[in-house]
Amino acid sequence: MSTKRRMSYYDNFLKKYPSAGKSDMDAAKFSEIWQHYDSNNSGYIDDEGLDKFFKDLLMTMSSNEVTPELVKDLKDCFMESYDDAKDGRIAITELANILPTDENFILLFRREENLQSSVELMTLWKKYDKNKSGYITRHELGDFIRDLLAQRGKKLVPEEKIKEYVKAMLKIFDKNNDGHLSLAEMARLLAVKTEENFLITSSRMVKFQDLSPKERNARLNEVFDHYDKGKTNYLEGAEIDLFVKDLLDYGGLNEGDDFQQDSMRKVQIFKQTLMQHCDIDGDGKLSKAEVKMCIGIHE
Repeated sequence: MSTKRRMSYYDNFLKKYPSAGKSDMDAAKFSEIWQHYDSNNSGYIDDEGLDKFFKDLLMTMSSNEVTPELVKDLKDCFMESYDDAKDGRIAITELANILPTDENFILLFRREENLQSSVELMTLWKKYDKNKSGYITRHELGDFIRDLLAQRGKKLVPEEKIKEYVKAMLKIFDKNNDGHLSLAEMARLLAVKTEENFLITSSRMVKFQDLSPKERNARLNEVFDHYDKGKTNYLEGAEIDLFVKDLLDYGGLNEGDDFQQDSMRKVQIFKQTLMQHCDIDGDGKLSKAEVKMCIGIHE
């Protein structure tokens, strides 16, 4: 193919979906459109993806000649109306407003969890990873979607519709195409930014033997307070999971896994060993004195 022909050739992806921008589309079509324009897997349509999306949309909506000026005008108009975050990108919730979609499917992106931390994410994760496999299966994702819809008053959604939503969600968020969701992928679905490892980034775990007793206690308090999200004076439940995960990362035992399936299995195995040695009173929680043992602070 000649250079001139390559430059003049243009493939409008939205031609496959004549309903785009005009009427409701189902979850499968929406997920395919999202996956196409989120070409860099950033979780947003940005940069070149934005220009291509609005050019395709304009070509779908109008039979007139599409010029760069018209594309810019449409883009500016839509971004002014739908870019709620004003960050120059289109998030999934914003695309659902631009392309009218099956009502129930839109509800999946208008969640009420509003998770703010990795601890909250892991609490929700443990609720749905019922078989403790380290990932969310199709069946478990179906339970999650069913619960989300029920929270919005949609309690009688047909099972076939749930399966359709599961398939669409996996197409959007299952980036390694293994047929289920890792914790990292679940974090993307829930728009939760997982926190950096506090033990590494804050250098709270280095050379305790070189510190004075007062300095060691100060470090201990910082570490404990960071993971005691509930301010109960104990680490419990998902707080322990995150603490253990960070300990493993700090020791290089989980390097590169980043909340993937194998990582979560390692967390549970190491957690059992740690609790056997450090949970002195056997209450299933870690007091500050017990955390002190876990991180090797000795008087």
